[in-house]
This record gives sequence, structure tokens and C-alpha cells, in this order.
Amino acid sequence: MIAIQFEKERRRAAAYDGSRLVGECEIAAGKTFWVITHTEVNQEYGGQGIAGELVDCVVQEAKTEGMRIKPFCSYAAHLVEKNPAYAEIEDKTVITVYGMSTCPDCAYVAKQIRGRDDFRMVDIGGHVKDLKAFLRLRDAEPAFAGAKENACVGIPCFVLEDGTVTLSPEDVGLRAGRPEAAACRLDGTGC
Repeated sequence: MIAIQFEKERRRAAAYDGSRLVGECEIAAGKTFWVITHTEVNQEYGGQGIAGELVDCVVQEAKTEGMRIKPFCSYAAHLVEKNPAYAEIEDKTVITVYGMSTCPDCAYVAKQIRGRDDFRMVDIGGHVKDLKAFLRLRDAEPAFAGAKENACVGIPCFVLEDGTVTLSPEDVGLRAGRPEAAACRLDGTGC
């Protein structure tokens, strides 16, 4: 018998066969919504409806907590599209991404969000007003402490409409990583 449970501290719904973890639906938590970032079930347990139960667990817990959901995981997005009860708690706000077209990390993110209406890319090198908006955010937001400490610019930067700021692409359902390209820092690492 598969047991599904929500593990808030681990930011996921988990499926267990006894004590063995056999599937999970991961979330990133904003202030007013949760981003469903990934749903996966071990191959040997496929076809049993476990993935759907995991997403349902997250949705039900979100309702209980008064949160909305952003289904960035393709499987979760498909379920939300099919199920009107899920769609009613879907958050359709836009995430602003501050970056630069010349930054390899930002270019990698830009490829992932191209054509998506749930993201808005702001090139801080394109106009001084965009640079000023980013610097104002960077000067005031604690999320940049590590970036500043390590002499990084702190891009790409993701600003959710609820005010949450993160420098982690995974927190908004994107992949981190860098295509083979030079980095922005003088020491050859990071941006």
C-alpha cells in the first residue's frame, strides 16, 4: 500500500512504499503561492496514479494553508489544465526576471522562459531605468547578501508578484546551470 503525505519542512508531497520513498512532488514556497517545480515517481511504480495523488496532496495542502499554486512542473500543469477544481487556486501572476543578455546564466534562463507569459525578462543592461530598479532591489533585499559577499552581481534574479525575491532558478521551476560559456566574474565563476 502506497502512503502519500505532505512534508512541509521538506517542501514536498511524498509517496512511500513502507519506508521506501517512491515518488515526490516538490514545491518552492513564495509568500502567497507555492510553485510546483517537479513531480517524479520511481519507474517501477509508474502507471498506478501515484503522480496524480502527489499533485493532489500538494493542491489540497495549499488550499488548507490558504495558498495558491503555480504548476511549473509539466505534469502538474497538465493536471491543473484538466481539472477545474485545481485551476481555481492557480496563481497566474507574472515572475519578473532581472538579468543581462550578455550574462551566460541569464541567457540560459531566458531560453527556458522564451514564449511563456508567466515570466517577464528585464535586461538591466538595456536601459538605465531598468538598472536603477534592479540596484534599488539589490540594495534593499536580504536575498542578495551572499551575492554581494562573494562579489557577484546577483543575476539572474527572480521577483515574484508577492514580493518574494530569489536568486535560485529552481525556486521558480526552472533549471539552473550554464551552457558552455565564460562566466561574468573576473575569476571565471558565477555572475
